[in-house]
Amino acid sequence: MTFLQLQGVGKRYGGTPALDGIGFDVPPGGRTAIVGPSGSGKTTLLRIIAGFEAPDVGRVTMGGQVLAEGPAIVPAHLRGIGFVPQDGALFPHLSVADNIGFGLARGMVGRETRVRDLMDMVELDRAMAERRPHELSGGQQQRVALARALARQPKLMLLDEPFSALDTRLRETMRKAVAKVLRAAGVTTILVTHDQTEALSFADQVAVLRDGRLTQVGSPRELYLRPSDRDTAAFLGDVILLPADLGDDCVVCGLGRLPADVGGRRGRAEIMLRPEQVRLTPMAPGQADPSPCQGEVVDVEFGGAVSMVRVSVRGGAGTAWSDTELWIRSSSVDLPAVGALVGISILGGVHVFDQPATGRTLRAG
Repeated sequence: MTFLQLQGVGKRYGGTPALDGIGFDVPPGGRTAIVGPSGSGKTTLLRIIAGFEAPDVGRVTMGGQVLAEGPAIVPAHLRGIGFVPQDGALFPHLSVADNIGFGLARGMVGRETRVRDLMDMVELDRAMAERRPHELSGGQQQRVALARALARQPKLMLLDEPFSALDTRLRETMRKAVAKVLRAAGVTTILVTHDQTEALSFADQVAVLRDGRLTQVGSPRELYLRPSDRDTAAFLGDVILLPADLGDDCVVCGLGRLPADVGGRRGRAEIMLRPEQVRLTPMAPGQADPSPCQGEVVDVEFGGAVSMVRVSVRGGAGTAWSDTELWIRSSSVDLPAVGALVGISILGGVHVFDQPATGRTLRAG
């Protein structure tokens, strides 16, 4: 079932395309994250959905109502959409209560009760009702902005990088709190962010934009483990890319023979691993190891709880050293020393890209 549908949405600024043929569906009650690097078009897309801008071409439909058909659009204030901007955009001269109730008619029956209920919903102490925005913390200001957006009971909530101005710990707390509130309210939500971790943890659907085009849309797990191309893979997290030969339900690469769904293909390809799939086992000199391959630690970068270990890989005992080097995340407890031999094992299968192999590896981290 589809609540919001985008079909062939395009937008140009002068001769520069900002969006090109964007199309995907948003299910009712779900949380969708739109991610991409700066300049990918994600904010432009959010503004078109909100009604702040009109597309040049394409259609936007919500709940069966056409909101945009090319440049012909339904005005933003008639769409029933809530919007939380990056900075909250609170009115500095109004109290918390007046900010929250700004979109509610002054003579509305039960207006004050509605404002108090919204404060409870976003977990704001009612004693803050008469404070001004400058008397609140960044997290409290975002809660006020969310309550204000929820006041008119929107059918769709749009969040434009609402946590980017907060420190790391507060971002995580606010992300969880906002997700909880929106889930309880049953409001369909779209989040725009450049933070991959934020998108993967907040949403149940992720859409990736690059250069104004949609590269992939799907569940966070699907996109993280089976990205459509190497650039999407690298954008969503640290990645190891290796050339490989395709076999029967396996690949042969610098890490040995590894299980993989090759789809009946043969020849050369590029494979992907996430660094957390790699496990290192200390080895004594001359010790036999059941791991598919071994390696030598050539560098260690201490990083607190998790450190990075660079390993030069060989295909197995008695074989020549390969030119494969991996950066692996490792617990900082009992880190191997530079020069130590380690067994290398892989958890789970590898992902095979459709594109030809490049022989390229990317450092994780």
